[in-house]
Amino acid sequence: MSKLKTENYKGTRDFFPEEMKLRTWMFGVMKKIVQTFGYEEYDGPLLESLDIYKAKSGEEIVNRQLYNFTDKGGREVAIRPEMTPTLARMVASKSRELAKPIRWYSIPNLWRYEAPGHGRLREHWQLNVDLFGVTGFQAEVEIVQLACEILFAFGATSKHFKVRFSNRKVLNDFLGKTLGLEESKQQAVAKILDKKNKISVDEFNNLISEQLNKPETDLRLVNNFLNSTYTNLSQIAGIENENSKEIEAFQREMNKLGYGEVVMFDPSIIRGFDYYTGFIFEIFDTSPENKRSLYGGGRYDNLIGLFSNDELSGIGFGLGDVTLENFLRTHNLIPSFKKRTGIFACIQSESCFSEMAKISTKLRRVGLMIEMNLDGNLKLGKQIANAEKKGYEFVLIMGEEELKEQKINLKNLVSGEQKKISIDDLQLVIQSLTKT
Repeated sequence: MSKLKTENYKGTRDFFPEEMKLRTWMFGVMKKIVQTFGYEEYDGPLLESLDIYKAKSGEEIVNRQLYNFTDKGGREVAIRPEMTPTLARMVASKSRELAKPIRWYSIPNLWRYEAPGHGRLREHWQLNVDLFGVTGFQAEVEIVQLACEILFAFGATSKHFKVRFSNRKVLNDFLGKTLGLEESKQQAVAKILDKKNKISVDEFNNLISEQLNKPETDLRLVNNFLNSTYTNLSQIAGIENENSKEIEAFQREMNKLGYGEVVMFDPSIIRGFDYYTGFIFEIFDTSPENKRSLYGGGRYDNLIGLFSNDELSGIGFGLGDVTLENFLRTHNLIPSFKKRTGIFACIQSESCFSEMAKISTKLRRVGLMIEMNLDGNLKLGKQIANAEKKGYEFVLIMGEEELKEQKINLKNLVSGEQKKISIDDLQLVIQSLTKT
């Protein structure tokens, strides 16, 4: 019988200890920041009814990217490609019991069947942050502020990324009232606008002209709209004054809070999910080596209406671990994880095992990390080499002589310094050396 292949499934990753250190660190930083804003962690099932994605996820996800099947009970289910529908279902189930506003976050495992590429895999983890129960633009301010603060917490600066935002209501005004397009053409034009920066100018003009009622004059209107700013948006005929004022109020508030250098209005921002109803935004890496959208989000006022008659406004964003890691690598923001903060314990004979095990247990119970060699026949040089390979700075060494004296050797593998310490004093000495 031939051996099974060791390759992982296409579009997934194996997380060896070194990769897990990076993932744990990234998740830890994200959790710390969102919690400072008062967000609480939640989670949901990996499997959901196929119906919730048919109702609220984009057509591309449902028709091309879902991992879905019929279970043994004849139910159509799908592995979650995004977290927002699950979140909406959970909030709807207890919406009247929950204190408002609701601030929740999660880092779920998500699956989409798509062609793997730079920043895009079939399996990934994604930080989801959502705020329910605030209808004013102050919710947009908090969500974008939080999205920025996460990158700042990793060491990024305003030169490393830009936040571009728009509003679905403004887009709907322009497509329906300014251009006078019927609904089917509005959707087609929106999709072309969404990929404007990925195609040539000629290709963009040709594609969009096919959808316009009066290509010669309407194309000029499209370009005027795409080049508009938050201060002159209200001058475009057909765009409701209330909607343009909302854009202006948000931008002015972000300027006051000191985010004006990174946050800017961009009417070409569309976002592909069908459930967005208002404010939308995306964060872009500014590096030529990774010039792409990192993550984004927006407002979805009608989402829980799929499950309940209650009305509850929501806004949120999702940050994938793959795009975040690419961003951090591009800007050299990932620290070294080679150094271990604990101690490696070496024994020079089997007779030392029990005593070293007792010492290690005592040290672990006060919060120290002790990894112990279990083979008393392994040469000391090999044990120390293993400790160095694992990234330890200190090792404990016990042999027959130390066992009789009730002492132990503590060696610094960086400086080479070694000293013999009484077992009774060991805890205090180690704690003083490993204190950060």
